[in-house]
Amino acid sequence: MSLPIRSSVLLLLCLFSLSRDLQAQEDRTPVVISVRMARGSAVYRVDKTVVENTRENSLLTNLEAIASAKGLDWPIIILVDVNAPLREVDKLETAVAKIDFHNHRLFVGDFHRGVMEELHWGQASVPIPMAAR
Repeated sequence: MSLPIRSSVLLLLCLFSLSRDLQAQEDRTPVVISVRMARGSAVYRVDKTVVENTRENSLLTNLEAIASAKGLDWPIIILVDVNAPLREVDKLETAVAKIDFHNHRLFVGDFHRGVMEELHWGQASVPIPMAAR
């Protein structure tokens, strides 16, 4: 094989390998764990499926199934209704931590307006301003 042909074959192999890697990354659609307030109570969902408080369909059971099927590095989005109490954030983060998912992000969403904002917990506490006390 001549040098230009070898180079072309090598380039094609690299591009083929890269396209397969990119395709594999694109198929990693995040799992969405959400809590939405409905008539004053929290409704939990995993990928749009309502999660009940039963052994067969609990939040932890569903998360364990996802972990065994997709792995602990699978991207997880935690989406909390803006009208939900802050304790709901803690409940969902605790459930994700119990399963030991490594790749999760937390969002607060306004389901009526169709918008959400990512939450980032700070490393240090921020003092409450005197005017707010």
